[in-house]
Amino acid sequence: MRKNNINVWRVNYFMEKKYNILLFRSDYIKNNNYTAGYLQLSNALKKLGHKVILFGLNSKTRFEQDLVLLKMPFNKRSIFMIELFLFLPVYCVIKHIDVVIVNNRIVPGTLFLLLLKKLLSIKIITDCRSIPVEENIPWDFSPACKVAEKWYNGATFITEGTKNFIQHKYGLKYKKYAIIPSAVDPSLFSPVLPENGVAKIKEFTKDRITIFYHGSISRNRGVNLIIEAVNQIKNTFPNILFMSVSNANNYINNYCSEKNYNLNDNLYLINPVRYDKMAAYINLADICIIPLPKINWWEISSPLKLMEYLAMEKPIVLSNIKAHRKVVPVNSKFALYFNPNEPNDLGEKITRAITNIEEMKNNSYIERKIILKKYTWDIQAKNLEKFIQTI
Repeated sequence: MRKNNINVWRVNYFMEKKYNILLFRSDYIKNNNYTAGYLQLSNALKKLGHKVILFGLNSKTRFEQDLVLLKMPFNKRSIFMIELFLFLPVYCVIKHIDVVIVNNRIVPGTLFLLLLKKLLSIKIITDCRSIPVEENIPWDFSPACKVAEKWYNGATFITEGTKNFIQHKYGLKYKKYAIIPSAVDPSLFSPVLPENGVAKIKEFTKDRITIFYHGSISRNRGVNLIIEAVNQIKNTFPNILFMSVSNANNYINNYCSEKNYNLNDNLYLINPVRYDKMAAYINLADICIIPLPKINWWEISSPLKLMEYLAMEKPIVLSNIKAHRKVVPVNSKFALYFNPNEPNDLGEKITRAITNIEEMKNNSYIERKIILKKYTWDIQAKNLEKFIQTI
């Protein structure tokens, strides 16, 4: 009986304990909108009562209240890892850190901390949000995965597919792990938010059929498919407008030049905007497009922009890949799937969406229900909290 009481006390203690968490990403936190998710997760954990310090990279070292940005010396990662090797244990002692969560690229810098983790009573978790997609997988990706699988307390992955890919490729078996997909803050992404400085753009898009894309652009992200589709249907819908918010819109201009497409009247290219302003731009769209091709790393991903479009209740045309089907049922009345391997299919699906736009808009309220049920940062923070408690 006494043993049972002790076990109950232990469970209750760990369920109620609030942690000092160090969340370390090898990204330039202030420079990229996609890193806003780290800030949102950090804030959601704080709402649960935990103290969270977010680490990232920056051109200059800065120590803020809950954000530490470190400069990489001489832009040399090897030197940076040596610095972390010595710095992290000291910092964790000073700040009384209970949990350290790092992405794969930071693993080498935690090796000294790893030797001391039992002495310091620190839990160390590796977090894999993606597999490198725009270049070859770094040589140290595999060793870092193996170190984390064997010596860390646990691992989190953006999708089950990402975990399975790493396990199969490197012959690993993660015993303790959790799935933490992409998510969104529904208070930042809501269809009822004010215009927030886009009145002039709204006037420009008036009486236009606006299809929308935002985020990174490269040859591996399918944006060329949107350009092809606009060129395909522009005579049928001369008022169609492709709006892109990105820091790589030159790709669109260059692609049009290479193909000799005259789309000057059908393009509206906007430089990146602050993350907390993005919802106002999405709200200008009639249809949002997610054109990711059928490539393995997208099949096992959890696209952030999909969560944002769903939260904004926008009709969506998206590629038929596993990552999308896991979130949006194929027969959804607010979305249409297209085959990225069929040259004219995106244009045909956009045409169908335009033709049935009112029906899609009438059913778009379902999208936000999907988000509120499973894909908010508050939900993911609770999932992460539960996982920490189990290790």
